[in-house]
Amino acid sequence: MIASSRDGGHPVRGAALAIVGLATFAGLAACGSDDGASTVAIPHVFDLSRNPTSAIREVDAARENVMEADLLRNRLEKEFTWHGVTLVQVMRAAHSGDASLDAWLQELIVNTDDVTAAIGVVFGPVEARAFNQQWAQHTQFLVDYAVAISRDDDDAAQVARDQLATYATDSGSFFQTVTSSRLPADAVRELLETHIAHMISMIEAVDTDDTSGALAVALEGNAYLSQIAQGISAAIVGQNSRAFPGELETEASLYCSIVTQETGNYLLRELFVPSDGPASATQFETATGSPLSTVIGVIDQLQAEDPELVVESADLALTRAFDHARPSAP
Repeated sequence: MIASSRDGGHPVRGAALAIVGLATFAGLAACGSDDGASTVAIPHVFDLSRNPTSAIREVDAARENVMEADLLRNRLEKEFTWHGVTLVQVMRAAHSGDASLDAWLQELIVNTDDVTAAIGVVFGPVEARAFNQQWAQHTQFLVDYAVAISRDDDDAAQVARDQLATYATDSGSFFQTVTSSRLPADAVRELLETHIAHMISMIEAVDTDDTSGALAVALEGNAYLSQIAQGISAAIVGQNSRAFPGELETEASLYCSIVTQETGNYLLRELFVPSDGPASATQFETATGSPLSTVIGVIDQLQAEDPELVVESADLALTRAFDHARPSAP
């Protein structure tokens, strides 16, 4: 079973979130420029001194039946979907200096821990540690970019772009090594460059007040993250078929993939452009064949004034969707 730092869909607060340099609400302070530009404090997403892999066990090369292949795929898709939602929200809040930043930032960090734990189940603690440092850095660089363009700081924006390009290359090398070339470095680099491009395009649309354009790119990015999860899980299963036996594409996994992706889409639509409910719910049902109320139940705090309630409601929606699609999953 992939380890998780969640309990009942709600993030575990406290020690896991006591991160050096994290306590940063993005504040707005006028620069005094004629166009009213603002300086936004850069939140710290990445902390080298923190080690979320301490509980990950060494991997036995001869182990068998750790998890069915299709469930591995679905769990990675769920974590990557939540990564996309939380990253989008952190970038938007950092760009504007919104008070919801801290709540979404904490959730993004918890999600990074969960993705790291998933990698650790497959490859062990050393590899998970290397993955975590790269993955956390790419979230930091994207947040850096969001803040840079809010400040009209072209130099800082270019630095962030350069760092993201290096990340994609380094991560490609990592996955090629740990999967024994089943995931070639160039292929991974291209996948990650596309993910990065989605996030950059999204926040650039936000920067020009193009909400519909930003949402469209965020939805495209959500679908693409599902493809990345599928590619990684396919490589893992190809390399570790005894540990992760069975087929990746089963009736259960295909349904869960659709439900997970469409729940991500629903959350993004509601977070970008709050609706009165029916239209977004209809879109969900058309895509999945299942009523939204049946899949996630009553989620009535997505538009709450308290950012913590919004984050917890979104998290609960995705958890309920996964439990609906894979009710017997361990």
